[in-house]
Amino acid sequence: MQIQVKSPNVLVRPSTAKVNAQGHLEIGGCDSTELAAKFGTPLWVMDEQTIRDCIQAYKTGLSVYPNTLVLYAGKAFLTLALCHLLDSLGLGLDVVSEGELYTAEVSGFPSNRIYLHGNNKTEAEISNAISLGARIVVDNVAELDVIGALAARLNKSAKLHFRLIPGIEPDTHDHIKTGHYDSKFGIPLEELSEAIKILRTMGNAKLVGIHAHIGSQSHDIEPYLQNVTVLAEAAASIKSEFGIELEEIDVGGGLGIAYVEQDRPMAIYEWAHAVATRALSEFTRLGLGTPKLLVEPGRSIVGTAGVTLYRAGAMKELPSGKVYLPVDGGMADNPRPITYQAKYTACIANRMSDNAPEKPLTLVGRYCESGDIIVKDANLAAKAGDLVAIFGTGAYNYSMASNYNRSPRPACILVAHGSAEVIVERESNEDLIRKDRVPERLLRRPHE
Repeated sequence: MQIQVKSPNVLVRPSTAKVNAQGHLEIGGCDSTELAAKFGTPLWVMDEQTIRDCIQAYKTGLSVYPNTLVLYAGKAFLTLALCHLLDSLGLGLDVVSEGELYTAEVSGFPSNRIYLHGNNKTEAEISNAISLGARIVVDNVAELDVIGALAARLNKSAKLHFRLIPGIEPDTHDHIKTGHYDSKFGIPLEELSEAIKILRTMGNAKLVGIHAHIGSQSHDIEPYLQNVTVLAEAAASIKSEFGIELEEIDVGGGLGIAYVEQDRPMAIYEWAHAVATRALSEFTRLGLGTPKLLVEPGRSIVGTAGVTLYRAGAMKELPSGKVYLPVDGGMADNPRPITYQAKYTACIANRMSDNAPEKPLTLVGRYCESGDIIVKDANLAAKAGDLVAIFGTGAYNYSMASNYNRSPRPACILVAHGSAEVIVERESNEDLIRKDRVPERLLRRPHE
C-alpha cells in the first residue's frame, strides 16, 4: 500500500500559509505584516516546515528501493543555516563552485555526502574536494588529467562519478535543459569507454558512480524514467566491459513546482516512487544488484517554501488603460521573470480578503529596465503602501540575486512555529562599497 505524503510542490503557497484572524498572510506561524515591520522589505521568507515536508516526501517515495540518498542541489538556495538543516535530516549536498563547497565545509557538513559538480572546475575546487574527501563528478575526459595530478600532489585518492549525456530532453525552458546531445554538460555516451580506460591508468582515482541530469522545472515523469534506463544500461556496460560494479547511480533531479494555479507538477512522492520503482526494475533486469540510488532535487525542496515580501509604491494608470504598481524590489532580487519569462502568483499580504480589482494591474520592479516586470495582469486590488507577497521564490532568487543599480540585497529569514530568525543579513550601502578601491591619482583634485 502506498503512503501518501503531503507534497507542497503541487501547491503555490507554503504548506503553513494561511489567513489569520486579522486578515493577514501568515507563514510558519508568523504574521507577514509583522515580519515586514521587523525585518524590512524586500524580504525573502523561507518556511522551514515546507522544506521538511518536501524532504520527507522524497524519502518516503524512494523507500521502495533499499539504498538511497537524497542530494540537495545547493545552487537553488544555499546558506549555512540550510546546510545545518539538511545535515540534520541526513541529506547529501550537490555543490557547483568553490563558494558552495566552502559554505558546506564551514557548516561542518559531512564531506562523504558532498558531491562537486561543474563543467569547468578550477584547480582550487578540485583540490579542496579531494582534500575533504568529497565526491567529484567528472564533466569531461580532459578533467581526468587535472584530477590525477592534483590527487598525486595531495597524496590522496579521488572518488569520482562520470556525468553522462543521456540524450533526453524534458518539457522545460531551453535554458534549463541539460541532458540533450548538444548540452555543455557531461561526457557523451560514446566516449564513456575511453574515459574509463584513461581512469584505469590512474593509481589515485576510483570510479564509484555515474550521473546524468536532464534539466529542471519539468512536470513530466517519462523523461526521468528514460534517464534511469539509460544510466542502468551504461552501468551494465561498464560491468561487462571492465568488470567494475558501481557503488552509486545518480539519476539527477529537476522536478518542477507550481508557480501559478494552472501548473500541475507531479507530486514529489509520486515522482520519487516512480523513479525508485523503475531503478529497482532496471537494475534487477540488468544484474546490477542494488547500488546506492541518488537523486538531486533542488527547486522542489525549497521553491515553494519561499515567499518574497515587497512594499507597494504609487500606482500609475496610463491613458491606454494600463495600470502599473511598482514595488520596492524586482529583478535584482528576482531575475527569473526577465531571464526565463517566469510566472508568479501574488497576493496582498495585509488584506488577503480584498483581492477583487476593477481591472488587472501589472506588478513592476523599481529597477531601470523595461523588462523588470514581476507579474503581468495580476488580479489584485492593491494600492500604495500595501504589502505584496510573491509565492514560489525559494529557489534561484537569493542565489541569482545581484546588486544591480547599486542596490543592497535583501535579508532572508527562516520561519517556524511562530519564530522568525535571520539566516542572511540585509546588505547595507556600506557593504556595496566595502570592496571598492580608488587609485591614488584619482584622489587628487584638479585645483590642488
